[in-house]
Amino acid sequence: MRQFSFVSEQIRIILGYSAEEWLAQPGLWESRLHPDDTRVANGYKGFDTGTFNNRQFEYRMIRADGRLVWIKDNVSIIRKENGGSRLCGIMFDNTVTERLRVLEGLERDVLRLNSNITVSLREVLESYLRGLEVWFPQMGCSIHTIRNGYIESGISPSLPPSYLATFIGLQIGDNEGSCGTAAATRRQVIVSDIATDHRWVKYRELALSYNLRACWSNPVIDTSGEVIATLAMYYRDPREPGEEEQQAMEKATALLKIILENRQKAELINEANILMLQSQELAQFGNWCWDIRRDQVTLSPTLYSIYGLDPQSFQATFTGYLALLHPDDREMIHQLIENILKTKEDAEFEERIVRPDGTVRYLRSWAKLKTDEQGLPLEMIGACLDITEKVGHIKAIEQRNRRLREIAWVQSHMIRSPLAKIMGLVSLIRDTPVNLLEKSEILGHLLTAAHELDEQVRQICEKTEQVP
Repeated sequence: MRQFSFVSEQIRIILGYSAEEWLAQPGLWESRLHPDDTRVANGYKGFDTGTFNNRQFEYRMIRADGRLVWIKDNVSIIRKENGGSRLCGIMFDNTVTERLRVLEGLERDVLRLNSNITVSLREVLESYLRGLEVWFPQMGCSIHTIRNGYIESGISPSLPPSYLATFIGLQIGDNEGSCGTAAATRRQVIVSDIATDHRWVKYRELALSYNLRACWSNPVIDTSGEVIATLAMYYRDPREPGEEEQQAMEKATALLKIILENRQKAELINEANILMLQSQELAQFGNWCWDIRRDQVTLSPTLYSIYGLDPQSFQATFTGYLALLHPDDREMIHQLIENILKTKEDAEFEERIVRPDGTVRYLRSWAKLKTDEQGLPLEMIGACLDITEKVGHIKAIEQRNRRLREIAWVQSHMIRSPLAKIMGLVSLIRDTPVNLLEKSEILGHLLTAAHELDEQVRQICEKTEQVP
């Protein structure tokens, strides 16, 4: 174990130990190295073997008060006249620069992670809290989400799940611990000693049983003014936050607001997209986009289903789209699209497409042109509704009506034919000699009735022909 022979009083400012304490405790330097940086001690081994060269070390140390310090150590070897040697160094506190670099990197990583909707919000938040705890090794972080005045969930990479679970479902209030109070008052709450603070009366024994003595909490307030979460920093000894910890809490609170709001919006959008896709699937309604400059066509999943296409086999260009059209509609649709590009007016039209299996589908389509600032075509967007079943029903109705008209025509002629015979016979009988006048009058009435029946049949035929 190496022994220091001299340390300047500047060590108190950097690490919180006096020069006397430093010199009186062999191995103090090694014991205060950050757990992830203990390997730096291996860099001094060359001194024992005589192969040590002047160099600069960068590592983290834990101050006497538990705070993290970034050290830049310029170490040189001094040769003595008697043949001995010793190491001399100048130690710099590089904490401010490194803190900014690390926290900015952590924020970038977390925001990038949060942009991936497949990563759960819990994973994102735990990743961020772990990064904060690395920066403050003696600190435990937690986040409680708030909904309708109640604590909804608790997340922490280091605090016991059983401890966090105690607060789930509790109503926020003035004396409901640091987080419950911060959420209710919408202000930062600093509890430096849980054992004596009145806001922890209900939960004091619980916290002390987990060896938690200090808890500072910030409310996370969204843009609408609602408290959506709280950020808490716990310590196992009574303490007030330093300037560095206050800055970290403020930055973390601001970032959590972004993360939580973005995730809420992303989830709403995702839910809306799912509902839209389900609606499109049920209604057989799909949308499309044609990037005119790149000549790239994008179809929604439902539209691929309507077209009966495999996304991998579709030639996603305007020419590929035209190839899907019924041959008799191709020129008409091509002219219609050209007219949209020319007039920049929206269009509604019907088209037929031919699936790979040869079946024909009828679509009602809409198209809208989007232009750039100069008015040049940028992209065309639209939607298609599969109306094949509707067209089929209409055709079935038309076919049925034709059959009804045919049946009515046949029936009317079948009826009118015997009527014509009856009327002919009646006319013949009516024209008999006068001595048979009484019989002739009777037959006249019969003839009149026959004409009325004929007129009724004719009217039925006319109405039948008018059926759509």
